[in-house]
Amino acid sequence: MVLAVLGVFFVLAAVLSLLGLCALVAHRVPPILGTAALILTLAALAAAIPH
Repeated sequence: MVLAVLGVFFVLAAVLSLLGLCALVAHRVPPILGTAALILTLAALAAAIPH
């Protein structure tokens, strides 16, 4: 249960930080989202390897 709450917290924090960053620098949205997608893909790969 604690891990689920932490997971939701970190996902919400990541989404809110991306939205805030996009709101501050609107003309840079595609590179920011592309970088975020790359980071999330690498994190998912790193989490899937031990399983």
